[in-house]
Amino acid sequence: MKRFRRIVVLIGLPLLLLAGIVYFNAQTFTGRYGKLAREDVGARHQTAQREIDRLDETLSARKSRNEGLRAGSVNLDLLDERARAELGMLRVDEVFLVEE
Repeated sequence: MKRFRRIVVLIGLPLLLLAGIVYFNAQTFTGRYGKLAREDVGARHQTAQREIDRLDETLSARKSRNEGLRAGSVNLDLLDERARAELGMLRVDEVFLVEE
């Protein structure tokens, strides 16, 4: 019995410690909080940041486009005429003439 215990202590304990070291070293790279997971989070962050930047540019472009539509800064008759020309809309009381 003492001999078995001695063998376990001399061989088993170092093997167990080595297995623990190997496990935790592997977790350092492939685990939930490892290097690979950190790189994946970084890549997702960069993708999300690019999307946010693209949406910010779209938002600022739309804001600048709509800035001129305030009631005091635009001639409503010119706006109406431009909208009709672009959209091809007519009122009920208007006459549409086609030139050939």
